[in-house]
Amino acid sequence: MAKRKKTKKTTDELHSENEFLKMKMMAEFGGNFVGNADNIPPDIENMFLKQVINFHKQHAHAESTSIYKFIGEPEYNSVNDLGDKELKKELKRLIALMKKNGIVLNVLAPTDNRELYRFVTEELFKHEIEGVKMKGWTTEFTYEDFHPNTEYDVRSTIHDALFSIFDKDTPFFDQNFSEEMKDTLGLSTDVEEFREKTENYKASHLLLSPVKYHISRMEIDSESGKAEATAELLLKIKHDGDKRAKRMKITVEFYLEQSKNTPSWWLVNRVVSDLT
Repeated sequence: MAKRKKTKKTTDELHSENEFLKMKMMAEFGGNFVGNADNIPPDIENMFLKQVINFHKQHAHAESTSIYKFIGEPEYNSVNDLGDKELKKELKRLIALMKKNGIVLNVLAPTDNRELYRFVTEELFKHEIEGVKMKGWTTEFTYEDFHPNTEYDVRSTIHDALFSIFDKDTPFFDQNFSEEMKDTLGLSTDVEEFREKTENYKASHLLLSPVKYHISRMEIDSESGKAEATAELLLKIKHDGDKRAKRMKITVEFYLEQSKNTPSWWLVNRVVSDLT
């Protein structure tokens, strides 16, 4: 006997089912739904809600397991038993296998392949996670969360701060600056005053954009949670009335402090330059 073709649900039927699924989720798992889903196609919302329900059901009965077991306990060699070429190939294989099983490893700063292979096989494989697998769902890890790279964190903060101050098209991001700032003379101010000064400076230009920069000096004192850096910056600028844009070289000094709540997060608390 031929199988009956499954009838596609109408938009109204999907809306009704979605509302039922939401009520079911709130009753079984708690919480509430916020926001407006009117712009989401009902079939997409339906699929998402069913995935969430399935995840919660699996989560309720999930047992902890190591990442190594989660990805099928693949064979691998010790980091000390592999040459550079073979190690690179094996690292690629293991990362691909993890990704296939929903485990993603992010690496923010340039890191030696041998160190990454050691980290994956000696540390990450032992890490415990819930043994829940669902199509399209991933669990992400970042190497620097296990092995902080202070210089990378400081450089990233300086990069974001530079564009917050000297790029007209970049909004000012408060999270890169300390609430208790100091002005160019070292006197106390606050981030709101610094933001206002920065936005007024950017508004005074028709064009303001960093062309390139490099950090010529960096000093980090991890014990005290303080850092200093000097950046050589090439700006492209244009004022009202200028016929064409011009380029200007400036030197910018940054003073930073380590976040008390998040050690990997650094905050700029003072900026010194001819323009600020």
